[in-house]
Amino acid sequence: MKGIGIFVLLLVIALGVATFVVTRPPNRHLDAQGRAWVARFSTWQADVARSVDRADVAIGSSTERLSPRLVEPLRSCAASLARLGAPPSLLSGVLKDANVACGEVEYALSVNARYGGPALATTKQHLHRAGEWLALAEYNLHQQLGTSGS
Repeated sequence: MKGIGIFVLLLVIALGVATFVVTRPPNRHLDAQGRAWVARFSTWQADVARSVDRADVAIGSSTERLSPRLVEPLRSCAASLARLGAPPSLLSGVLKDANVACGEVEYALSVNARYGGPALATTKQHLHRAGEWLALAEYNLHQQLGTSGS
């Protein structure tokens, strides 16, 4: 009887420890380098989202290609994202979302350059998707850090 009691006690303790390990909140504390990356990323995300929105809105009132004034800030999406450097491991998903957004931007610009006016609906669709991916990246950033979004 005593052996069964000890076994049950050890089983309960092991279950408690396993539950704690599996359900504990993630470590959301960033070092100075991680906080600097978050600040750079937030600025980058806001700038690119603004440029995407401007281009997306301009398509609604245009029948021609996007103007170079709208295209130029978008052309460097992926390169400017790469310049931010590697994120803290906690935020690797945020970087993936931002990379997908840049892919959508690049595709929209290539469609715009190749087909112009006849493909504005496709260009607009991909710019809109890029905006959604950027918003998702911002949301995931705040979720991972446990902060409230803006």
